[in-house]
Amino acid sequence: MVMGWRGRFVLLASLMAGTMACHEEDQTRGVQATAVLDMEALDFGEVPVGEWREREVRIRNVGYVPFSALEALGLGNNPSYQVELTEGGGRVPPGESHVVKVRFHPLAEGPVEETLRVTTDANVGSLNQLPVRGMGTPTPIGVHPPLLDYETLEVDSDRVLEVTVTNPVDLPLTLKVAGDQADPFTPDTITVPPNSTQVVRTKYLPRALGQMGARLEVVSCETCTPSVVDLKGNSVASAFAFDPAPVPFDEIPVHERTESFTRARNITWRPVTISALATSDRAFSPLSKPEGATVQPGEVVEMRMEFAARFSGPNVGNLTVAYASDKAREARVMLDARGGRPTLAVAPVALDFGELPVGGKVEQVIRITNAGSNGPLTFTGVRADGDAAQFTVGTPTRGMQDYPWKGGTWPTLEANGLQIAPGADALELKVYFEPKAEGPFTATLYVQSNDLFTPERAITLTGRARASGPCVYELLPQPSLEFGNVAPGRGAVLGFYFRNPGRAECAIKNVHLSNDAGGVFTMPGGPITGGVVLYDTAFSSMISFRAPTTGGEFNGELQLTVNNPAFPTVTLPIHAVSQASCLVATPSFVDFGPIRYDCAAKPRKTFVSNRCSEPLTVTDAVIGNGTSNQFSLMTPVSAPVTLAPGQGFEMEVNYARNVLGQHFTPMYLRADTEPNGFLVPLLAETNHEGIQVDRFTQGTDSQLDVLFVVSNTTTMDTYQQRLKAAIPGWLERAKELNVDVRVGVTSTGLVQRGGLCGGGANGGEAGRLFPVDGSRARVVSGTSANAAATIQANLGVGLCHNLVQGLETMRQGLSAPLSEQADDVRTAQPNDGNLGFTRAAARMAVVVLADEDDHSGFEPDSYIQFLQTLKGTGMSQRSNLHALIPTSTACTTAGPNGERFAAVARGTGGSVGSICEGDYRGFLDPIIQQAGEPQADFTLTAQPDGTAELSVRVNGRVVPANQWLYDAGRNAIIFNPGSVPTPGQAVEIRYRSVCAPTP
Repeated sequence: MVMGWRGRFVLLASLMAGTMACHEEDQTRGVQATAVLDMEALDFGEVPVGEWREREVRIRNVGYVPFSALEALGLGNNPSYQVELTEGGGRVPPGESHVVKVRFHPLAEGPVEETLRVTTDANVGSLNQLPVRGMGTPTPIGVHPPLLDYETLEVDSDRVLEVTVTNPVDLPLTLKVAGDQADPFTPDTITVPPNSTQVVRTKYLPRALGQMGARLEVVSCETCTPSVVDLKGNSVASAFAFDPAPVPFDEIPVHERTESFTRARNITWRPVTISALATSDRAFSPLSKPEGATVQPGEVVEMRMEFAARFSGPNVGNLTVAYASDKAREARVMLDARGGRPTLAVAPVALDFGELPVGGKVEQVIRITNAGSNGPLTFTGVRADGDAAQFTVGTPTRGMQDYPWKGGTWPTLEANGLQIAPGADALELKVYFEPKAEGPFTATLYVQSNDLFTPERAITLTGRARASGPCVYELLPQPSLEFGNVAPGRGAVLGFYFRNPGRAECAIKNVHLSNDAGGVFTMPGGPITGGVVLYDTAFSSMISFRAPTTGGEFNGELQLTVNNPAFPTVTLPIHAVSQASCLVATPSFVDFGPIRYDCAAKPRKTFVSNRCSEPLTVTDAVIGNGTSNQFSLMTPVSAPVTLAPGQGFEMEVNYARNVLGQHFTPMYLRADTEPNGFLVPLLAETNHEGIQVDRFTQGTDSQLDVLFVVSNTTTMDTYQQRLKAAIPGWLERAKELNVDVRVGVTSTGLVQRGGLCGGGANGGEAGRLFPVDGSRARVVSGTSANAAATIQANLGVGLCHNLVQGLETMRQGLSAPLSEQADDVRTAQPNDGNLGFTRAAARMAVVVLADEDDHSGFEPDSYIQFLQTLKGTGMSQRSNLHALIPTSTACTTAGPNGERFAAVARGTGGSVGSICEGDYRGFLDPIIQQAGEPQADFTLTAQPDGTAELSVRVNGRVVPANQWLYDAGRNAIIFNPGSVPTPGQAVEIRYRSVCAPTP
């Protein structure tokens, strides 16, 4: 195509126009104003609340023409940030910048965000936004000290401590106490001004007891982490802590004293001053005297105390320490004591073995008990001095249990720590008199224990020996004691017989099994200590055999000693076999039991049978060597008897009963298939004929002997005074009733204790009438001029003792030798016997006064039997024991209820009264009335065999049968009115008693 000029011009113009247009657009863009910020985000990091941080943000002009910074602000209007456009804004030339200041002042903890907006009139970037962030952290508040320890103070008292709080920021600080136990703590300031330091006084005022803790929190904002001052204190009831507490006292016997102590430490923060010490119970008394002493914090004061046990069992009191602190206050500590510590008691305290041939041996028993009430007593052993070689002791026993000695040799033996519980528990110890030469002998046996106050008790041993012998004897069976065959697992009893056919007495001792074949042989009655066998007298004893299930053959030996220097040791071999047998006897022994000499013996039978599955033949039945020939076969086996399985026959045995004593004889059954005779023991006992003689002494009407047995322990003062006060009126009552009263007094002291008791026996009257030294009349007639005053004085037996053994002192006082002698030869004091106190025809009343129970050791039945026989056979009602003792908790006494005393009182028909009563007349007056009319009825000790042989004598003269009658229902002789024996007359009733029914 061909274009013309004009056309070419237009095209050129168009091209030129297009070219010029492109150049103008680039030139316009190059002269615009452009604003940018010099960072994409502003981060202040961590800043404590209340502190300030400042950063700059620059608005840069990156264009070619200037612009103006118009405005800078925070879009979120967050008070923690301040934004300032410096110089109020202004023109920003190209290449230059303008400053925007951003300040961060956190008002709370945690992230704080804002958006910075900057406005300019730039062509580009006229509106820029920048994210701003920061982290508020805890304010560094200064607190000193960081802990306020109020230490220990009494409840309802206060203490103020100071803490310095430094506020480093321009925000006010708020104080508060926080925690579960904040109430006792109070600051005197709740606000600390900005940028200041303030001392805050904080009070601790506890209203309750115990450890307490809280926090004093100081914060710069409500939700801020607090600066903490730990607060702690301890509130106590009193300033003193006692160690030990409770104050422990050794367990001691009643009536003893012991000391203890406690250390009182001032555990509070302030000094205190002691003003007084006091106890709540008179059994406790302060020994220390700290009154007026000021005790600094942490200082210790020792306080010593004494306890005097006035009753058994726990005794708890309080020690009160009065002191001045913020005000007058008191501290208390418990005093924990126990009366009734284990106490050694022994009865009797004197053993007289009488006279014995040289080479003989006799025994008596002592009982060892625990008179305490708290915990066991430990028996540790015995020792002896004096003529100890003539005496010895056995092993301690409790019931059937023997306790071998742990070590030592006589006269010093050590026990293996045997414990004795309070109450009825007891050990028994046999004491032997075994003289080796002629003459009188005296030794002292000491029983030892862990009793803290009286570790040993002394027992006086006396005995006399005479020359005698040599002994001539007969010992059966001979040549040995043969049991024959006893089936395995079965048992049998035979015995031996010892007789003296000579003219000299036989002293025997130590009758025992010297060989028991491993325990298969035993003496059921136990070994025999010894005794004296007079001319033409004898004794016998059982020996048993228990066949083991394994069977076998066994050899043993009986041994005894006699007073024959040439042949002192006597032995008897024992033999037994145990093999299975087809024979069986039912019953397995023939026992006639005890039969009186004048009563017929009914024959006895046993059934002999074959228990095997094969026949056997019984070839013979023989009576072997035993202790006598009193048995005979009424159905002898005259020819062999063949027994089919289960078949049997009866064997009948007769008993002659004409030799007194026990009899043990074997019967042997022989079978064709068994090598040893099968044993059937034959047993019997013959006693004397039944002529019975009962003797009585008629009591005197209106005569009463009264023995007061008064405790002389340390707690008896009040009760002794009450008894003294009752005596004058009691004697007047006796006069009104025309009763002739004779009075003696003894104490409950069996052993000596101390001179404080007076009377010359140091508290150990041991049944002798008080006063032992004879400084006053010891036997007082109720009609004498100064009877009341003398009896009252004698009732003052003292307050020195720690052991009540009134039942034994009663028995000692009313029995030989004291009751029969003017002087007790066993003691040093002259004329200290009780001769002349009791009257044969008078009634006897024993009156016990004690504030605790008896600890004599022997069972109450022993003392009941003693009193029942004191006035003779059938006169038990004429002797009674009456007891003024603890019967309840009506008053505090040294011990609990007097059960032993009460048992004897009830067993003898006496009365029991409470020692707590204020007036004893009501208890004493009825005793006077015991002296009543003469006795008309006399109970017999056995059942008469009719009245044909029944005779009655009074003072040796026969009383005609029409003046009395026999009441079979009451088994008593009753005198007719007008024939009743007069006071003091002796009554003798002779009769033949019935034969016991034959079983």
